[in-house]
Amino acid sequence: MVTKRDKAALDFISKFQVASTSTLKELFYPSLRVAQRRLSTLVEHGEIKREREYINNEYIYFIKKPKQLRHRLLLTKFYKAIYNKIDIVSFENEVIIDNIRPDGLLAYRYKNKGYIAFVEVQISNVPLDLDKYKRLLKTERYKNYFPVFPKLIAITNQNAPQIKDFEIIKINEDMSNAGKLIK
Repeated sequence: MVTKRDKAALDFISKFQVASTSTLKELFYPSLRVAQRRLSTLVEHGEIKREREYINNEYIYFIKKPKQLRHRLLLTKFYKAIYNKIDIVSFENEVIIDNIRPDGLLAYRYKNKGYIAFVEVQISNVPLDLDKYKRLLKTERYKNYFPVFPKLIAITNQNAPQIKDFEIIKINEDMSNAGKLIK
């Protein structure tokens, strides 16, 4: 039998394509043991699949294994890191805004104030493509979608450039500085 928590976990996996045991535990289950048991049951019933790279790593769960596995895992890890820090109004994956397709679009509230942010995961050595965001700002086409230009959250271990046109918040891949989102 699929419980409400299981259904919520399945919906999350479907939306984000992949999630780790610890992420699903944090978001949907009261303890690690309960999460492990319930997720095992979902695997046994064919609802989801799982794998792990090494025997001492935690399982990752998916419906269909994404091509950009590490990329997608960092996005779910980010979601887990901010889940209890802010009020997430909406988090959409790969939304097309004009000609831009960020990895995520986050709308959130903190201390009764609303914010919007593009989310980009940058794990390759290629620098973050800021030109597309600068063009969107310069042409003012963002106004067709948002009342203000969104912040840009860059999840990367690279140096993120600071520019004067819009705010860039760099979050490390280990999420150790995810609190920067609320400062």
